[in-house]
Amino acid sequence: MFKFLPEKPNSEDCCNLAKKGTGRSRYSKTLLATVLTGVLLLSGCQQQAAKDNVADKPQTSEQKSEEDTQPMVQSDSAAARIEHFQPLYVTQFQRLQGRLQAEYESLQAADVADSANSLLVDEPTDAVETSNDQPVNSNTEVGKRDLTVLKRISLEPRKPIILTEEQIIERYEQAMEVLYQPVTTPLNAQDIDTLINIATLVPQLFEAPEIAGRVSAKSPALARLIIQHQVWEQIEAQQVLDMQKMKQNQQQEFEMLMAKFNETIEGYDEQIAKYEQTLKEFK
Repeated sequence: MFKFLPEKPNSEDCCNLAKKGTGRSRYSKTLLATVLTGVLLLSGCQQQAAKDNVADKPQTSEQKSEEDTQPMVQSDSAAARIEHFQPLYVTQFQRLQGRLQAEYESLQAADVADSANSLLVDEPTDAVETSNDQPVNSNTEVGKRDLTVLKRISLEPRKPIILTEEQIIERYEQAMEVLYQPVTTPLNAQDIDTLINIATLVPQLFEAPEIAGRVSAKSPALARLIIQHQVWEQIEAQQVLDMQKMKQNQQQEFEMLMAKFNETIEGYDEQIAKYEQTLKEFK
């Protein structure tokens, strides 16, 4: 086997290598400087980007505030849903007005029949002679007066306002239009009352995310009230189902007990018949 040993370098070659080494060293220094410059530039860009993001945040908030001052375009699906529930709302509202009117008339009839009711009539107060020996308890007198006023407020029948079908539809459409007005536009008392009636009579309307979102944007308090009402309705519906199930279970238990009772009675009848037959044989 043969090995080729490297030739011994002469002095000229060493000088050339030294020169090459110097060039590489200079190249490495240049590369390092370039890398450091790139890092500094990247850091500066990141800082600038961070500053830009911070500067954009108030702008985003301003844009959001500007959006609140603009009306929202109603989608076709929401418009179709609002139109779909309108006749149902009108029917339910008319039924509600009928119940309120019937209650008012029945209360009026009861008041006429019980005209001697002292709760709705000012009771004459006897003059009380006061002196330093017989002081009047002012707290008791004030309490009696407040109680009389409270009874009048709570018991005095109030005539309901009956709306025509055209007025019901008009208020329904107006309330729906107000929902899509700018968030900064407040709801008036009539619109709030109409929205509460809608949530009471046709709560399914607010199951659409867009419509529910507009209610929440326009009036968070009203949205919470609607949610509480819907939760209460779900609780009532579940209670009705639970009661029906409990009645079914009770009915099944009762039928099972009656079946066992009938079987027991039949067994007694058979035993009595056997005893009677045995007595006849002995005779």
